[in-house]
Amino acid sequence: MPAQPIVGLHHVTAIASDPQANLDFYTQVLGLRFVKRTVNFDDPGTYHFYFGDDIGSPGTILTFFPWPRVGRGSAGAGEVTHTAFSIPLASIAYWEQRLTAKRITFQRSPRRFNEELLTFADPAGMQIELVAHAESGAVHAPRFSDVPAEHAIRGFFGVTMLHIEATETAHILAVMGFHKIAEEGNRLRFAAPNQTPALGNHIDIVVDPRAATGRPGAGSVHHIAFRAANDESQLEWRAEITQHLPATEVLDREYFHSIYFREPGGVLFELATDNPGFAIDEPLESLGERLCLPPWLEARRPGLEQRLPAITLHKGEAEGLNSPDPHASCELFRAGVPLEKAVGVVILLHGRGGPARDILTLSRALASDSLPLAFLAPEAEGMAWYPNSFLADRDQNQPFLDSALARVQSVVDLALAAGIPRERIVLAGFSQGACLATEFLATHPARYAGLIAWTGGLIGPPGSDLSHPGNLAGTPALFASSDPDAWVPWPRVQESAKILTAMGADVTLRSYPGKPHSVSGEEIELARHLIHHAFDALPSTA
Repeated sequence: MPAQPIVGLHHVTAIASDPQANLDFYTQVLGLRFVKRTVNFDDPGTYHFYFGDDIGSPGTILTFFPWPRVGRGSAGAGEVTHTAFSIPLASIAYWEQRLTAKRITFQRSPRRFNEELLTFADPAGMQIELVAHAESGAVHAPRFSDVPAEHAIRGFFGVTMLHIEATETAHILAVMGFHKIAEEGNRLRFAAPNQTPALGNHIDIVVDPRAATGRPGAGSVHHIAFRAANDESQLEWRAEITQHLPATEVLDREYFHSIYFREPGGVLFELATDNPGFAIDEPLESLGERLCLPPWLEARRPGLEQRLPAITLHKGEAEGLNSPDPHASCELFRAGVPLEKAVGVVILLHGRGGPARDILTLSRALASDSLPLAFLAPEAEGMAWYPNSFLADRDQNQPFLDSALARVQSVVDLALAAGIPRERIVLAGFSQGACLATEFLATHPARYAGLIAWTGGLIGPPGSDLSHPGNLAGTPALFASSDPDAWVPWPRVQESAKILTAMGADVTLRSYPGKPHSVSGEEIELARHLIHHAFDALPSTA
């Protein structure tokens, strides 16, 4: 066996869909640093994103190929199903509160090998775990993160693979120095012996003989990479591994050197060197702030920069969050017909953590060949219209709430400038976006084509006076929500419906016992009916 052992994971590479949503989630929610923006060297028209600790340490790096048009994958046998990060033992409550504030649905899973963990999905559906344990290690806290250093993610805890049987995979892990150290039900845990705890040194295999084959796509792990101390050690390990499995030659990945081989269960393994690291082509102080290309692609930079989707790196409080109007310059996404050809407009407001492009996909279900509609979806700064619960004191959500209402007004003004009157404008939103749409209609009362509030209500603390003056003049309004809902209490939905009815809205109220925090097919159909009925009832503008 080579003199220098493999001491854990180097990085994990996965597939995403929306580049901006991927970037925002891992920097703004998990508080990781955007270590590198480059391209997939095998597919240069695609980004390759790297996230990690402040200096891009091996064992902290989660990387993504964000393919905007890729379909959602499904986990199955022969795949990595969960990627686990390490957090300090005392940080589990902090992360519960943070995920709740960010409107990330999570589960506090039963103890596993006597460790506490939280499980949730990223925007593409990739399953993430935060494992709290005593040996979480030192931290290089990302400098732009608002996560306190004492609670920051340390790096990888490990990964979970799903296999039909584990014997041959266990043998290859043993060749690499990883041996079974624990077993709990059908979960086997492997680790390499180390003098000090190493990042990513827990490889779990869940054995399920009935597991179906997975389908790669957004949310899938492409491969996992283990650490080789240097080039010499990598070559020694390659010689060892090729006695059992075929492996590639050494490939230059600019920031590390790699060999690849597929273990018997089907997961693609990589062995990557610690050197040379991520600071070889840009200063440590500004990692991730520019597109970095390898020398052989530099001549193609103009074309690649034009082809790659535009992205914005938000750096926490260092940028934008203290602005008196944080949402003013955020992007507006469009679907349907151009404004100048539309008979009406539907403004779609996303929920917390869900990018505008996601809610804009509903335009396909709400549109009609016989009704030329324009769909407009503004995006919030950091994918949140306001930072705290809609039930908090309004002052606690400023200046974001006022900026959000002003942003909706600016989109309404855009439609008005195109000659589309208010009675041909529908306001629709989900969760935080539904609360914003409801609040905007109540505070800017007029006859609109409709309000669609999928799980939302008026904004303000319990017990406060939520009533507003003004006349909604028969505006159709749909309130549809789960009952109960973890984020929007059903009594607030009822109260909001009652207040808008008193203001003259024509309100439809629907509850769905036990429904998840999402928009169901029935709710979409109710919204579609509201839109088409509202426009059919109006006189033609021809």
